[in-house]
This record gives sequence, C-alpha cells and structure tokens, in this order.
Amino acid sequence: MKRFINIAVFCLVGWLLLSGCYDDKGSYDYQDINELIIDLPTIVSVRLDKKEAVSVKIEPKLSQTLEESEARLTYMWEKEKKNNVGLSEWIPCGEEKVCELLFQPADVNSLSVRLRVQDHREDGSEWYKQTTVKPIVPYSRSWFVLQYNEGKCVLGAVDGEGSGGVVIPDAYKLDVGKDLPIGGTPKYLLTDWMYGSSQGAIVNKQKPVVFVGTDQDVYLMDAISFEQVWTYREMLHIKKVQHDENFVPEWLATYTYEPVLGEILSDNGKLYMANADGYAVYYPLKWENDADASEFKITRVAPLRSIGFILYDEQNYRFLKTGIYNDFMEGYMYNQYFRKYGVEDYFKPSKTVRKLARIGENPRVKNVFDPDNIGDDKEMINMNMYYDVDGSYGVLATFFSTSDRKIHVYDLNAAGFGEEAKEAICAGEYTFDLPGGMSVNEVSVTTCYLYGKAVFFAGGNKIYKVDFNRTVPKISLLYEYKDPNVRITGLKFKNSLYNTGYSEDPNDWESPWIWNDFPYCLGASLDYGGNEGGILEMKLTTAAEVDPDSEILEYKGFGKIVDFGYSVKVN
Repeated sequence: MKRFINIAVFCLVGWLLLSGCYDDKGSYDYQDINELIIDLPTIVSVRLDKKEAVSVKIEPKLSQTLEESEARLTYMWEKEKKNNVGLSEWIPCGEEKVCELLFQPADVNSLSVRLRVQDHREDGSEWYKQTTVKPIVPYSRSWFVLQYNEGKCVLGAVDGEGSGGVVIPDAYKLDVGKDLPIGGTPKYLLTDWMYGSSQGAIVNKQKPVVFVGTDQDVYLMDAISFEQVWTYREMLHIKKVQHDENFVPEWLATYTYEPVLGEILSDNGKLYMANADGYAVYYPLKWENDADASEFKITRVAPLRSIGFILYDEQNYRFLKTGIYNDFMEGYMYNQYFRKYGVEDYFKPSKTVRKLARIGENPRVKNVFDPDNIGDDKEMINMNMYYDVDGSYGVLATFFSTSDRKIHVYDLNAAGFGEEAKEAICAGEYTFDLPGGMSVNEVSVTTCYLYGKAVFFAGGNKIYKVDFNRTVPKISLLYEYKDPNVRITGLKFKNSLYNTGYSEDPNDWESPWIWNDFPYCLGASLDYGGNEGGILEMKLTTAAEVDPDSEILEYKGFGKIVDFGYSVKVN
C-alpha cells in the first residue's frame, strides 16, 4: 500500500511539472529595465575664500539603456548631516539636475552629497550615486615663491593644483593688506608641513609653516593664515638674555617629520639648536667633546634621518654632524609655558646643546674619503638627503672642483654611524663633467627619496639626472626648456622626503588608498630676463623620466625669484 502511494505521488508531481512547462511557454513578456548610470566624480574640490562665500556646481553625466531623453527623470539632491547621536541624516538640498552648494569660509569639513534620480517610466526605478565635496583651504596646497622686487621681499604663490593653480604674485599683500614685514636682502625660503610636535594633543599641534630668511631677519609664518608664529628675536631669546643685539642670520634648517631631528640655525657664525616641538626655543649648539672644539664656518646643512644633521664647514673644508634634539618632556614641562606666559623660570639661560661632533670613521670599514679635509679646491653647491634602492639612506654633497673643473659628489652613509655599523660612513666619491658647458654659478641640485642614489642637476635651460646606482655615473637629459635664453635657477620636489595620501571613497573604509604623488612632482624656478620669473612643474615616472601622460605646467607672472617651496595642509 505504501509503495503504491509513493508511485502515485511521483506521477502526480511529474504531471504538474510537465503541465507547468507547457502553460508557461510564451506566456511571459520579458522586458529589459531602463538601466540608468549616474557618473559623478568621487571627490569634487572647491577652493574656499577667506572672506566671502563661494559656490560649487555638481553636474552629473547620465546615460540610459532604453532612453535618450531625460524628460521622464526627476532629481533629488541630498547632503549628509549628523544628528545628535552621530547618525547620518540626508537633508534635501536641490531638485535640479545640477546641484549648486554654497560654502562659507568656515566650512572646511568635507561634505557627503548624493543624487537620487527617479525614472518615471512604467517600468522605471530609482537610482542614486554619492560623492564627496572637499573644501580646499586657501594656500593649503601651494608653491610659495620668494621674490626680490624694488628693494623688498615679496611672497607670492601658485595656489591650487594643476591647470587650476592660480598665480598670485604678492600673496601676502593680497591676503594681509600690507607688504611682508621683513627687511634685508632675501636669501632662502623653507617650508615645513609638520612644524610642531607629534605629541600635539598635549604640547603643540603640528601645522604647515613657511620660513623667509634674509641677511637681517627670519620671518616664520603659518602657511595658511600668514600669521607670524615666532619672531627671530623670540627664537633667539638667549641672545636677549646675554645682552647681545648683533643679529646676523645666515641660514636655518628644520626637520620635524617623524623621526624628528629638531631645528638648527646659524647667526653671526654661531650655531643654535631647538627642540623639535615647534616652540623654537633655541640654545647654543656646542661640541659634544671638548677635545674636538675648534673654529668653524658652517655654510650648508642637510638632514640625515635617524642621525641628525650633516654640516659643511667651509673654513676647514670638512664635514661635521649633530645628534638628534627631541626632548618631549622639555616641550611639555618648559617650552610651552615659556611661550605661553613668558616666565623666565621656564627658560634656561645657562643651557647648551652638546651635539656637535666630527664625522669620524667606522673602525670596521675605512672611509672612502677624509671627512676632515676634502680639499681647498672644492666649492659647495648643495647637500641633500637621499634614500637608496636597497633601503639605506644618507647625504649626497655636491661640489665643483676648481682644480679639474669637474663635479664631485660625496656620499655620507647613515648605515656607517653607530657602534655596531658594518659599512663605511664616507661611502663614496663620484666625479663627472659639468654637463652642456653650463657655468657652475648657475647650477642647482636636488634629490628625492624615490630615485635612490641620484641627483637632479639644472643649469641654463636644461635639467639632467645623474645616477650613482652604478660603477660609472650615468648622466641623462631629463628636460630642456624650449627657449634657450630662459634660465632654470632652482630645483625642488614638492616633497623629497615622504608622501601623503587619502582614501578614494571617504564613505568606504575598504576603498583603495590614493597617493598624492608629491615626491614625483619636480618644480623649477625660471628666469625669463627683465626681472620676470615663473614656476615650472612636471611629473616624473618611477624611472625618473618626464611622465608623457601628464601636462608640464608653467606658471608665469612673478618677478625675479630668489627661492621657492611647496606646502600642503596634511590634516
């Protein structure tokens, strides 16, 4: 009986299945839906104004699979707002296809915006796409350009990125309403993106700054607001305590990005050093060992990561070094209160920083050259830190020799320092001819950590790359300006020491990380003649060639350029 029932059930199910297949045949009218594709950029940038509100327009590109007309589409734009408990709410902000938003000077935070498109066909659906509007604070991404016009210092800028960069010949005056208040003949411009303390929550928050140095003064300002951070006399308060009013600024160097090294400057032939906390409280820099003490004239300085600074003593044709000055407790216990209250109890007039020392030699591996005497025929061009392809790093010091009329480059290797080091400190000396018959007086040199042991070399209207990652230095022409009468007077990467980035989609924590490629961007200052100057910007490939897919940008409209540098607001 049980077997009969199972057979009957099986036959019934089979008949139903066959019947269903037969009834379905041709009974459904399958139709494709009108798929709508909304194309919006992931990030829309808007440059804020410091005084007035600015608007930004977001225009989507739409495509449909079954329609060409957009007559049956309606739009709803919404912006994200956090409620009292931190949850997102979407607030309507427009019903037109193009969304226009207004940003006040204080609206510095990114804003998430989404577009909902309703398709009113009979088979229509609702589609949506989200984007982020990113406000760009004025001077948060800028080439700053130091000029000398009519006997005064002028701080200009290329504000913004790429072809959207705006040339502002006198940015300081336009923004503040007066000339840059610094006298003397301009000598250099420095930028530091992370000036301050890495323990910013309790000491001094890091921020981008610009240093302008002349033969009479140093002006340290916030790179965004142009407000002066510290005066030169505040920085050298020790001289006020010692009743020394003879201020003769010569040069300054700062390295406050991790690992921080500190700040160092030269005034009237004497060296001073400050803790890496951004309070710029300088104390006299003295010899680490009294037995090494001797006279010197330091004319060039370069940071050496994890070691300190490498100095060139022009008087004795030698290299010297400093250790790292990074005392967190000093910034926490003393410097911040001295700057806040000006109370002398927090200042230590008798203090000295005993970190100046000779280079010496690693006893395990002999030096390739003598750091205490490289010869009185050498004229220093520049010193720059490098990273090698194997992960090592050091300093390349570039000289011109009046004896053989060649360029000499000395390699000081960071891996050679330390008690357990197994490599030479003075690791190499490279020699090559001055390219293209250029004059040594017009040569500019820089390096970048991406390209290992190599220098970028400019003079006349040409830029060369000289590669030392081989037995014989390889010289290759990188770029030639179209007008042979235009002179390239300076070279700097946007950042030669590190890169920064951001999430491709701020709304998705798993989205890819996008690098800003600052170390790939090489800038050059141009002299057109007739007291006219410009800034050239080009993107390089990983092989250190000009990227054929990127536009070479030229920003004209400046006066005679003394120096320049790039600054960005990191956070």
